[in-house]
Amino acid sequence: MKKLIRKILITLFISGFCICMFITMVGITTQYQILDHIDYQVSLQEDGSMKVTETWNMEIGQTNTLVRNFNISSKFGEIKDVTIKDLDTNQYFQQIDRQMYHVTNNCFYALPINEKTFEIAWGVGMDNALLGKRNFQISYTITDVVKEYIDCQEFYWQFLARGQNAVPAKKVTGTITLPQPVSNIENLRVWGHGQFNGVIEKKDNQTVQFRMDNLEPEQMLEVRIVTQEKMFQVNPSQITYQSQLNTILQEETRWVKEADELTRTAWIQETMKYLIYTVVILYIVYKIIKYRKINKQKNAQIEYHPLPYYREIPREDATPTEACYLYKYDKERIGTQKIQSQAISATIMDLCLKRIISLRADNQQIYIRFLKEPETLQEDEKQVYQLLKNASNGKDEFPMEDINHYAKVYYYNYSNIVNQIVNHARNRLYQLKLVDRTNEYLYAKCKRATIWRNIATYGYGVLICMYISTFIPLFHTSILFKFGLDFPISALIGLALIFPIILLFYYYKTLQDKAGGKIAVLTQQGADEQEKWKALARYMEEYSLLNEKEVPALVLWEKYLVYATAFGIADKAIEQMKASYPEVFIRENWDEEKIATEYPVIYFTTNSWYRYGATASIISRMNTDVQSAYDTSRAQITAHSSSSSRSGSGGGGGFSGGGGGRRRWWWNGRKIIFLSTYYKNCILIIQFFKLQKCKVYATLFDGKTN
Repeated sequence: MKKLIRKILITLFISGFCICMFITMVGITTQYQILDHIDYQVSLQEDGSMKVTETWNMEIGQTNTLVRNFNISSKFGEIKDVTIKDLDTNQYFQQIDRQMYHVTNNCFYALPINEKTFEIAWGVGMDNALLGKRNFQISYTITDVVKEYIDCQEFYWQFLARGQNAVPAKKVTGTITLPQPVSNIENLRVWGHGQFNGVIEKKDNQTVQFRMDNLEPEQMLEVRIVTQEKMFQVNPSQITYQSQLNTILQEETRWVKEADELTRTAWIQETMKYLIYTVVILYIVYKIIKYRKINKQKNAQIEYHPLPYYREIPREDATPTEACYLYKYDKERIGTQKIQSQAISATIMDLCLKRIISLRADNQQIYIRFLKEPETLQEDEKQVYQLLKNASNGKDEFPMEDINHYAKVYYYNYSNIVNQIVNHARNRLYQLKLVDRTNEYLYAKCKRATIWRNIATYGYGVLICMYISTFIPLFHTSILFKFGLDFPISALIGLALIFPIILLFYYYKTLQDKAGGKIAVLTQQGADEQEKWKALARYMEEYSLLNEKEVPALVLWEKYLVYATAFGIADKAIEQMKASYPEVFIRENWDEEKIATEYPVIYFTTNSWYRYGATASIISRMNTDVQSAYDTSRAQITAHSSSSSRSGSGGGGGFSGGGGGRRRWWWNGRKIIFLSTYYKNCILIIQFFKLQKCKVYATLFDGKTN
């Protein structure tokens, strides 16, 4: 129960944060304008004019003025006989003869506001209303809308223009009536242009109807009607003395083909989506079957043989880095930072043991001298030797602290070399089949299973919370404007489709998490060798507690000290060696020249004890110097990366998509604007909850907003 409550709280916390970001991204509209239904009743007259009645059923809020714009064009005559009627009260609005930014309630004007725009605007008086349903009827007459050619007459009208339609409509319908029926319906051709979900059809020999659902903002809607039977007395200015029917048919055929191609493309895209969805489901089912089999295993198929102690070196050709890596290994790949200081220090001592370099301590300062060029070394040992060569700057002997100077200046090179040291050791363990690379990768995925499971479940919970939040009236309009009127249904379908994937994914990751304990990353040989290294470490740490009759020779203790350094127990090993060879720590017992030659590692490690009375071994100082160099390189890389970032840095049917540009007309409400900055949204939210009127200066908006 506690875990469930914790998950719910975490989900709510993340959801709250995401919702705040979502609101900030989408913005909040200060006005609410959505058309539930807009209907056009168009009656074409014999003189080539048309009488139009638009019926608007809409939801509005925080609005005092609605606007219907027309683009003035020489391709038609004049706009006249404008009336506005409130269908809720059955009252006509009073016409005024001047433009107003805020039109008086129950008044309207209809006049050209500039050379390009004729505007009808009326006051609705809903400045303070958060939401309300209103119904209006706009009637007007436009002359000379029909063009005549030798072989046909054409009515081509754009009811909504692309880029100018700023208010979405849930449903758009229209009826266009000819002045008289055609004798042959085949002589009447109709097309619609706009969203592909639109439909236009000939109802009879005199009537054309069109409809469209969920018209999105910025989409156009236009209708083209061509009759081969001349029934209009067209104004001479609208007559063109040439044949045009074939051109029109070719133009519309081309647009239909383009629409069909886009439809096919959309169909292919939808098919691919469901194909990918199916593949994802099948892939997760395959993974479930796989991990169920793994979980049915009784054990990891590896036999472990614990050893209390082990006094031999488990593998004579093992490098200190390999021993360090395997000793500390626990199924997961070990990062460079975890072992680099002990691995490098141990390898330096191993190079000393092989008489490739010599080490001496002088008042807690370590000096390295090159004795000879190496002949055969493993790749990780070669990298350590190259690191020393680079740090020496060509000198035969140099203080170990120069490694830190090298790491500070050549930080990328240093970091790369250190990474290569660990990588070479790791790869050799793969080659020797001590570590199973495939199982290591599989185990790493199992360890991350819980994280991915939580991400999936929390993420789905957040999506559900965000979906629910879209119905909050405060920014519901913004969601619809930003993502479309069909967003709530589409989002719900998406959540329903995702649910099976989330459910299967959760089960798959649960099985994967449990499978981690059944996966053997070390091979049998690797597990045996690791146990020997651990037993050897215990032997070095607890030697004085053992009743050993045979004392390991000093030459063996030299090797012990190398690997003890790799394991991080050098100080304890030195204490145990002191119990076996107390005379080594008494200066008077040493032939210093002989011991430095025959036992260079012991000489180096014990020198600071009897010469300087050090309270910590010189190996600790070596580890400190190596770790300091690594920290310096990482700090320099971080500093320079940050610096770089700062400085760089015809017979009816569906609608086609063609058309546009012939006669552009548009209607829009006062433009809805999204406040995209966070602090503006905060102001609006505060004002909303205080039930205050949202008063924002017009300069905050793009264009005129009421």
